Amino acid sequence: MKKLIFVLLTVGLLQGCTSSPPAPETPPATTQPETLAQPEPPAPSNPQTPAEKPSAEQPETKETVYANDIFRNVTVKKTGEDTFEVKGQAQVFEAVVNYVVEDGHNELTQGFFQTSSGAPEWGDFTQTVKVKKAEPNSTLMLILFEASAKDGSRRSELIIPLPEK
Repeated sequence: MKKLIFVLLTVGLLQGCTSSPPAPETPPATTQPETLAQPEPPAPSNPQTPAEKPSAEQPETKETVYANDIFRNVTVKKTGEDTFEVKGQAQVFEAVVNYVVEDGHNELTQGFFQTSSGAPEWGDFTQTVKVKKAEPNSTLMLILFEASAKDGSRRSELIIPLPEK
């Protein structure tokens, strides 16, 4: 009986080891056509500004686009006195994006929101963030990240300075 259990456990372990490598190959195959249509940004550097494009409404104003490994085409615009609209795409576990807004000393607000799809797909998102400065001369930084399923730590942070105007 013990030999049978040992053999079954060994076979199960070997199957688990042999079935693991194909899983990472599947996501690139599903995202390959999308990658050809829209090239992915280079290696992450927070904050990264791979492209700036002029806004259609005001030609003299440039809109900064941010990206890293799990976020792309992220833009932020001020829509009110203490309100910002964040748009982009994310490739995150269970389609959950976490965020924190800091002023360099304190976390002023935090939360999470859903994208339209979870990893390995790129999900679209539009989120309104409301935050008021604690100090008038401070610069607000929005930090987008994925919470680790293992320990809750921040993964692939994308740091974005919130616009003044």
